[in-house]
Amino acid sequence: MIGITDRLLLWLYRVGVGVAIFTGFGNMPLYGRYYVGNVPGFGWSSNFMVNVQVHYVAGAVLVALAVYAAIVYTGLRVRGLRLTTSGVLRVVFLVLALLSGLVMAVKNLPGVSVDFPMMPVLNFFHLFASMIFMFFSLGCVITRARWINSSSPD
Repeated sequence: MIGITDRLLLWLYRVGVGVAIFTGFGNMPLYGRYYVGNVPGFGWSSNFMVNVQVHYVAGAVLVALAVYAAIVYTGLRVRGLRLTTSGVLRVVFLVLALLSGLVMAVKNLPGVSVDFPMMPVLNFFHLFASMIFMFFSLGCVITRARWINSSSPD
């Protein structure tokens, strides 16, 4: 039985991932081209600057949850709980997407310059890391793969 805090964190994770995926596609810029912004309530999605800010907020929520989960997992290891193989892969893909997203956000700060040939590399790395995370996580949801298992004999 999971508690109210765990449910809140799970829903924050789900909403954060969902918003990050939605705004990530919007940053490509698909929504203005395919008139998603014309749907009532979605006008903001075709505004690139608003879309980027919402994407940053979703990323910040996911980074905060990742830090919290890392701290909690350290305590769970003491009690004999271990990440499953699918859990480890999800963590790796999410961390790659989050770290590449952080690098891309830092490169947008004033005073930070990145060589032009490096920018497409960063963009495609973030895109591919995010897509691998998205599709692998979707597969884990479909197959109901667990994040953690008890390694204790009881």
